[in-house]
Amino acid sequence: MIEHDGETHHPLGSASYYFKRDLIPFIGRHCVRPRISLHIGAQPNSDPHIGNLVTFTTAFALASALKEKTTREIRIKFVFVETAPAAGQDVIIKGVRYQKSLAKTGDFLLNQQAFTKVLERLSLLSGVPCDVKTQNFWRQNPKFGPVLRDIISKRNLFGPRLSPETHKLAIRAPCPLCGLADKHGITNRYHDDDGKIIFTCPTHGEFDVDLHLPDQTKHLGLNTPLRNLVRVLLCKDDPDTSWIMCTGADYAGFYQEQLCYRLVEQKPGFPGFPMIFYAPLILDWSGSKLSKSLYVKEGAYKYLCEAGLGYMLNVNVLLDAESGLEALFEEVQRWVAEPYKLFRSYSVEYLHRELVSRGMKLVIQAEETDHTC
Repeated sequence: MIEHDGETHHPLGSASYYFKRDLIPFIGRHCVRPRISLHIGAQPNSDPHIGNLVTFTTAFALASALKEKTTREIRIKFVFVETAPAAGQDVIIKGVRYQKSLAKTGDFLLNQQAFTKVLERLSLLSGVPCDVKTQNFWRQNPKFGPVLRDIISKRNLFGPRLSPETHKLAIRAPCPLCGLADKHGITNRYHDDDGKIIFTCPTHGEFDVDLHLPDQTKHLGLNTPLRNLVRVLLCKDDPDTSWIMCTGADYAGFYQEQLCYRLVEQKPGFPGFPMIFYAPLILDWSGSKLSKSLYVKEGAYKYLCEAGLGYMLNVNVLLDAESGLEALFEEVQRWVAEPYKLFRSYSVEYLHRELVSRGMKLVIQAEETDHTC
């Protein structure tokens, strides 16, 4: 590895230049409704790692600062994506990929505990209440059906933009008998006249969902870009709440511009358009974001465990550490207080150094307990 002097630099540019000293007043002025909700979410297909925790902590730190400097009611809304695919449960039949969701396999129940422990601790540290929900939070919105019907009616426009490979709207519903769902919506048929979607199970045949009936729409799942678009459209019409959507910075730039902004531009006027805030990424030695084990090869982060940084992959080690989550919250609070530190990414080495300097002491070696390594 290349030796360096250990000095940290924060070159200003873009948001870090214009918000280098103060960010919260700007957010407060542009969130004009009586309440402010900061949205975070996750696919519970594994325990959260340090990248997830930085996103969650950024939301809580922003919420804490808003609570201190505004008179509005501030809450965190954490929404699980229990409709996400379960690992090892997909199958290709006649060229169509089918999957089972975390909710259908029961993996959602197994994995959610680690998330709720983190959220409870962050809520206590920040003094900001946190509501933990599933995708039913959005599906139960009275405007969910109308918004989705409108998108479906313009599927020739939205399909190619939201699913560049298939040009299909990735709307999913599990087979009532076996739980399989067409991942990309390849076989879906849409009835514009009565608002029904006809889904096809490769084993049990066709079944339908009526978008006018909430007890049926509660079974629907959407892929990430479509879910993001629907969420934005629902939030913009919330009469009482200004929404701030907190997510990782890997969702910024081309992705958000092409798969969200350019689509909502089709509609005039967005006085309540939710603010999207991108949390810093945590990067490995090569500059890639630290990723869930689901998306990288087995043992990819063995070097972190060997270096004593396995806690970045195993949240339970961090939670058991002395002042572990507290050190992370303090560090992120500093970024919010000095926003020129907020609009950038950080390496695992840098973050580890800062957490240790803030009093984190690991109880046991991460490599002894971390199944990810």
